[in-house]
Amino acid sequence: MNKRIEELTIDEKIGQLIMFGFHSTTLDEHARSLIRDHRVGNVILFARNAADPEQIFQLNQSLQELAEAELGVPLFISIDQEGGMVTRIKHGATFFPGAMTTTASGDPASAHQIGLHMGRELHALGINMNLAPVLDTNNNPHNPVIGVRSYSDDPNVVGTYGSAFVTGLQEHVLATAKHFPGHGDTHVDSHLALPTIDADKARLETLELIPFKQAIAAGLKVVMSSHINFPAINENGLPCTLSHNCLTNLLRQELKFDGLIITDCMQMKAIQHHYTTPEGALMAIQAGADLVCISHDSDLQIAAIRRIRAAVDSGELPMDVLNDRVARVLAFKSTLLPVPSAYEDVRPIIADLATKSYVQSIVDNAVTLVRGTPFEQQGKVLVIASSPLATTIADEDDGTIDILAAINGRLPKFTTHRIPVRPEPSDIKTVLELASTFDQVVCCTYNANIHTTQLDLVKALQRQASELHVMTMRNPYDTLFAPELKNVTCFYEYTPNSIRSLIKYLSGELKPHGRLPVHDV
Repeated sequence: MNKRIEELTIDEKIGQLIMFGFHSTTLDEHARSLIRDHRVGNVILFARNAADPEQIFQLNQSLQELAEAELGVPLFISIDQEGGMVTRIKHGATFFPGAMTTTASGDPASAHQIGLHMGRELHALGINMNLAPVLDTNNNPHNPVIGVRSYSDDPNVVGTYGSAFVTGLQEHVLATAKHFPGHGDTHVDSHLALPTIDADKARLETLELIPFKQAIAAGLKVVMSSHINFPAINENGLPCTLSHNCLTNLLRQELKFDGLIITDCMQMKAIQHHYTTPEGALMAIQAGADLVCISHDSDLQIAAIRRIRAAVDSGELPMDVLNDRVARVLAFKSTLLPVPSAYEDVRPIIADLATKSYVQSIVDNAVTLVRGTPFEQQGKVLVIASSPLATTIADEDDGTIDILAAINGRLPKFTTHRIPVRPEPSDIKTVLELASTFDQVVCCTYNANIHTTQLDLVKALQRQASELHVMTMRNPYDTLFAPELKNVTCFYEYTPNSIRSLIKYLSGELKPHGRLPVHDV
């Protein structure tokens, strides 16, 4: 059943514009109450909601059954399944490669295939909207939140790979391009503060907007707004999410985008600290957003609903504006593909070994020799690495992926040593003393451009070690700030796939054939 807009109450119309998150792997009272009592019509899932594929399938079935009984309109069920470092479904399903990994493998057709396979799996699990791809052009090596989530620092490359991913994904689910009009040139993470990009409109036209224009031309269905102030296009210092100039004048009218506009999470500090989540939710709808994402707290979700209802009652949010947003949401919900009712019917899709083998080949092909000579074992080898640390809230690392544990199991003749992601001088001293007794040292860095004491470590090792090989396990920018490093290989992500690629490389089974997707390295 899918009710027409004329059949919805005002509260149900407002609920169609809200996307909420909750904290359970089952249909808990938080989720049940938002749908039943507050008439909310959309859900966002995180890693906290995802134990394994069958559980995710059953959760989504129960959510949709409740929505059908209570609302008569299906839910958008969304997830941030970008691949690589932003992967919510970590166990049981395919672990897809991230954006920059895909570009480094060298074939835009692979982006389409990854999107196709990913969309097929998400649809099988009952997820109908993927909050991907990232179409930000990462032209700032100091960017703390995007980095390898971007395809490249070249906007045309981002547009080519991103559009290919979109067309593949949308064979099965809605794709969402983010973070409009671009989060690639920030020094600040909008999860934590409100960034400003002081580029003029001409720069936006030749950099940030290019990938979004390409994706829109390719049939993109959803765009996510960024919580960033672009003074050249935003009014009154507002972030794009709250800017009528950005969402309506630029995105809708100038770029001719007629799909859904969804906000980034309204609990991010860029909104919450400057405007409050409830007020920001109303302002976003007034600016042009169709879906307002409030990812975590029920009290803020309910407060936003009440603030919007008060604005409708007072005329602050005109009924024709509310109806415009709701009509667009309902129109896209009418296109959603049905999902089988039994997990056994979709299990072969989730367990498809051919898909898993294909994505591993992409990660293998992405391994890139940035500088020097490939690693070839000669004598005693010491491997140094940290456990991954979630650099931003978007990462949601669960601590289960570990390079050194894998090496200990697969390459027992190698010696391993764990360091903190932010090594102290005492840690560096210990490593240097240990390394002096080995013929070769392999140091796996992780966002050393942000955790800069890792740079102190590798620079010291370069001065001392007889042969040092640096493996960058996330941003290739690590070595931009240490040009004296002689041998550098880039893997673009700290994931199960890249760890398998690393072991193949260290054992001599894999030669690096990837191409660097960024220029300033």
